[in-house]
This record gives sequence, C-alpha cells and structure tokens, in this order.
Amino acid sequence: MKSLFNLRFATISGLILLAALSRLLPHPPNFAPITAIALFGGAYFTNKRLAFLVPIIVMVLSDVII
Repeated sequence: MKSLFNLRFATISGLILLAALSRLLPHPPNFAPITAIALFGGAYFTNKRLAFLVPIIVMVLSDVII
C-alpha cells in the first residue's frame, strides 16, 4: 500500500510539474495553467496539506525559472 501511495504522489506531482513548466511556453491569452495546477492539486491529493503545498512549491519554482 505504501508503494501505491508513492506512485500516486509521484504521478500527481509530475503532472503538476509538467503544467508548471507549460508556463514557460508561449500560450494563448486567457489561458491560465496556474489555475489548472491549483484545481488539479486540490482535487487529487487526499492529504490536504499536500494539496496546498505541492502546487504552491511548484509555482514558486517555476517563477524562479521565469
């Protein structure tokens, strides 16, 4: 069960990271990957602390790159 949790965490975190990296690409107006990151993280993480922290950390890291 522990490895299933780690696989789920890695998959969800990877998708959020991929969405954050999409901020670096040119995108159409009114397209907000930040909103998608926050909604996806809040909906799919079962731990509420992770649902809040992972999207915030990924967005901060992508801001550092930008």
